[in-house]
Amino acid sequence: MVTTIAVLREAVHHASTQSREDSLSARTPGFILALFPVGCSTIKAMSEREGKLARRVASELRGAGFVVYYVGGCVRDRLLGVETSDIDLCTDAPPARLRELFPGSAEVGAHFGVVLVRGEEAEVEVATFRSEHSYRDGRHPDAVAFETDPKKDVLRRDFTINALLQDPFSDEVVDYTGGKSDLEAGLIRAIGDPRQRFREDHLRLLRAVRFAARFSFEIEAETFSAMREMASTIERIAPERVQGELTRILTEGGARRGFELLDASGLLPHVLPEVARLKGVPQPPDFHPEGDVWTHTMLVLDSLGPCTPALGWAALLHDIAKPETIQFADRIRFHGHAEKGADEARRILTRLRCSNELSEAVASLVGAHMRFQDVPNMGEAAFRRFLRLPHLEELLQLHCADCLGARKGSETLELIARRRATLTESDIHPAPLLRGHDLIELGYRPGPAMGEMLSALEEEQLEGRLRSREEAVRWLKRHFPATV
Repeated sequence: MVTTIAVLREAVHHASTQSREDSLSARTPGFILALFPVGCSTIKAMSEREGKLARRVASELRGAGFVVYYVGGCVRDRLLGVETSDIDLCTDAPPARLRELFPGSAEVGAHFGVVLVRGEEAEVEVATFRSEHSYRDGRHPDAVAFETDPKKDVLRRDFTINALLQDPFSDEVVDYTGGKSDLEAGLIRAIGDPRQRFREDHLRLLRAVRFAARFSFEIEAETFSAMREMASTIERIAPERVQGELTRILTEGGARRGFELLDASGLLPHVLPEVARLKGVPQPPDFHPEGDVWTHTMLVLDSLGPCTPALGWAALLHDIAKPETIQFADRIRFHGHAEKGADEARRILTRLRCSNELSEAVASLVGAHMRFQDVPNMGEAAFRRFLRLPHLEELLQLHCADCLGARKGSETLELIARRRATLTESDIHPAPLLRGHDLIELGYRPGPAMGEMLSALEEEQLEGRLRSREEAVRWLKRHFPATV
């Protein structure tokens, strides 16, 4: 068993390494990454702090005479050799006793016996063993009973690979559901009757997809059959919960596989019907030899690897308006699909109750993703304004993914890098040579014309034709004499 788990750990490590090597960051030209570096992850540092706190909490519980285990995703990820950001504990200590042992802890689920123990820059959830009974709303149990038997606790969970327990002191893994065997086989399997598990919480339908995509696992046949039968029940789940799972599918490194599973399971039309409608929408073969809009979008997602929510959603939705803008003229065209796509992306994300910040970031990326075709003909001012676009780093990565999805090269990115290398930050974001109060001192009257003058001055400055206040004053008097 240990040997098999070790082999699987190596396979998952290789897959994740391969994913990183095949991911957008790895395939983005080095000169772009050098100019616009991607931030480093803090997951490792965070997990180390949480691990230290979790061991302290476990020691206090054991010292007080209680049974305590690591549980769920952190055990699964340790066996797979995958970095984890959350460490959860479960115990037979009653909720009231947990509050006594850890004063100042927060009750994050009093009804469920869950407390949040906080330490220095870390926090750990501790839950009392429990069983749950009768789910009438597809999410919340009607009754909860606190238990002393850990087996009753794990049997209420979703999938076997998430029901593993590990002794914090001996590292012994306790497996009541066959989770280790399913880890070895690379299977996502519901615990017990999959239909019952999905009736208890319909969101588990999306969680099955997410875990299969993240780990490149298969979904066990009976579990997948139940998913297909019950796909429509996902519509009963609150939009923000659906959005949370979709965001994780898009950002954890297996986005293409995730969305292909959403399609195969019948879930996609119920959560994102707009994306389902991309299937069969043709594209001009000279520009998109890969096939229809759905195929292109899947290839774009395939190139991402782990990424930010804004980039993940923008990659998914960048061509979302192509079905409604398609025209058959001299060739297939999609006039205005970027601008209409920005509005459609905003509408979809609003429906899913995303934050305004994320919705606007995605809309900005979708709306600007065709700007790259203008780069070769941009003058200095236009190019410097291009470099001031919001979310530029993600926009560059989106363009790289878009090129990879269309089997095209990155000549435009090379051109951007060469031109960007010749500019300083002050070239791109220069301090104004003249402001409104300066114009008033020069005798100009406040009003709409003043804004026009300031814009014209900025354009000349960005073009590199004005470099001092004196030059700006002379230029202004020469081109706007009638307003004095």
